Amino acid sequence: MPINHLLRNLENRERRTGDSRPTWLVELIDQAADLFEPLMSVSRVGFDCWPTEKDWMVFLFLGDTEIVGGRDDGRLDPLEFRFDLLGLLDLLEDVQQIQWMVLPVGNDPSDNDRSYISIVAHYQGHPVSLRLLSISPENAGPGLRLFPNGDCQPT
Repeated sequence: MPINHLLRNLENRERRTGDSRPTWLVELIDQAADLFEPLMSVSRVGFDCWPTEKDWMVFLFLGDTEIVGGRDDGRLDPLEFRFDLLGLLDLLEDVQQIQWMVLPVGNDPSDNDRSYISIVAHYQGHPVSLRLLSISPENAGPGLRLFPNGDCQPT
């Protein structure tokens, strides 16, 4: 996944100096991002995180690809991927809980298939709750834009 590494390095260079995430959390996110393996095409790992009263909550996912131009202009395609769970568990300490949640499509047409893995553990002694999402959150926006000539551009 060399493209992921390049995109992540670019994001790291653009990171604002006012970033409130602790260094250890940035390290965990970077290492976990390397465990995504898209089955086709390139990808961009997205994340969201925030502190709670007891831990840091971290959501990880692959960003959708937005089609630019042609009859499918604007369509967002989620990516198929594989994730190295054992690799993630090797990064973590004191794993307290692992769950797989599956929430199938409901009656509301705006519902998406949802499947995620939830892990409660510690990283370098810090409590974390991780969620590995099967599809990106609706408000995440695209991770990449795919143009008719086959070029991909990060968003």
